[in-house]
Amino acid sequence: MNMKKWFHSKKLWERGGIVGVIVCFVLFLFHILIYFPIVNTIFRDGIPDWALFFPTITGQAFLFFAGFIVPYGFLCNLTVPVCNEWSLFPEPGSVPWTSINGQSGYCAVQTMSPTSACADLSQAVGFVGIAILLVVAYFVIGAVIGKMIEIRKAKRQ
Repeated sequence: MNMKKWFHSKKLWERGGIVGVIVCFVLFLFHILIYFPIVNTIFRDGIPDWALFFPTITGQAFLFFAGFIVPYGFLCNLTVPVCNEWSLFPEPGSVPWTSINGQSGYCAVQTMSPTSACADLSQAVGFVGIAILLVVAYFVIGAVIGKMIEIRKAKRQ
């Protein structure tokens, strides 16, 4: 009962924002617990593109796409050398390199990459950041709707 009193003591725009956040969490739980398990059961080979339409328009799919949206290692220093073009024979500007198989050769094109631990941490930070942005967006949408209702009620009186 205290929650009901507390909720009704808020201004209409605040209540709308709170309802928006609740809708965001309910949609997230719906997608995780009901929608995607059903889609995965029906389409065992993979989720078809059209099945992502509803989660995308609600914004929930952006949490799943966070790994693609957030740049790889965006908070990290690039410290680990990675060979992009490996050769058995030396080329101008190539560096001696041992392949994954243990075979000695030369790296013609080398780039720097973050450590995997730092890259994982930056992906987690990006996921949390996108989740916070999604919750804030739902709060703002709910608050705007609440404010519009508040203005409409004030005009009637």
